[in-house]
Amino acid sequence: MNNAGFFKGLSLAWMLSKRDLKNRYAGSYAGIAWHIGVPLLYASINVAVFSILVGGRMGGGYENIPFALFYFVPFSIWIFFQETVNRSTGILKEYSYLINKISFPFWVLPLVPLASAFVNQVVILSIVAVLMAFYGIAPGADAWGYLFVWMACLVFSLGVAYAVSALTVYVPDLSQIVPVIVNILYWLTPILYPASLVESHGGRWAKAFILEYNPFYYWAELSRRSMFDMGVTFSADKAGFLIVISLVALGVGALVFKKLKSGFADVL
Repeated sequence: MNNAGFFKGLSLAWMLSKRDLKNRYAGSYAGIAWHIGVPLLYASINVAVFSILVGGRMGGGYENIPFALFYFVPFSIWIFFQETVNRSTGILKEYSYLINKISFPFWVLPLVPLASAFVNQVVILSIVAVLMAFYGIAPGADAWGYLFVWMACLVFSLGVAYAVSALTVYVPDLSQIVPVIVNILYWLTPILYPASLVESHGGRWAKAFILEYNPFYYWAELSRRSMFDMGVTFSADKAGFLIVISLVALGVGALVFKKLKSGFADVL
């Protein structure tokens, strides 16, 4: 693919993303408010409940950070991943009428959910900004690190989306399985609870699965440490791990998509 074809594909993906966001809730009275309001409602309930259960026990330098901020900062990263991957399970079937076009670039379709995922993230980040202003908390010196974490999340999410979208064409049950797996990963990641609880009360297996070998833990922790000034510098080792795992995910996802795309038109 030459550069002209690549940028033309990105332009097409942007057009389809805007149309997807506009048409997704076109038939409902509340429109896009459903898209934003439902996950926000669940997030607010989580904050209300866990602020009581975890309050005062966050550790790791977060003792002076309100629980709502402790939660919403990494959740703004997670919701982007969740929306992108969950939507990817049906995106090729949804646009199957385009796949039958001879010259249509299949690779743009997994990019379509990015617009709605980005809208969700912007809403959560807006809440973070309001809360930080309300509590008088200034962004940390390493606030630029949040952008780094988001870019790593974007690359990783795309890799997973490419693989999942292609595999779901041949294994339709993945459309039911993937959201369950994503939900399990959510609870296995210290987003609603501090890593210090796992370190002090978790067994060896819990520390391995929840902290050491869980890339989402690094998303959560680096996003918090970059946003809040806790006297801890942005970890180069953890950042390097995120770069490697994100690029590997994108490479594997792109390879799976490329290997399977020849049969899309026959199956869909």
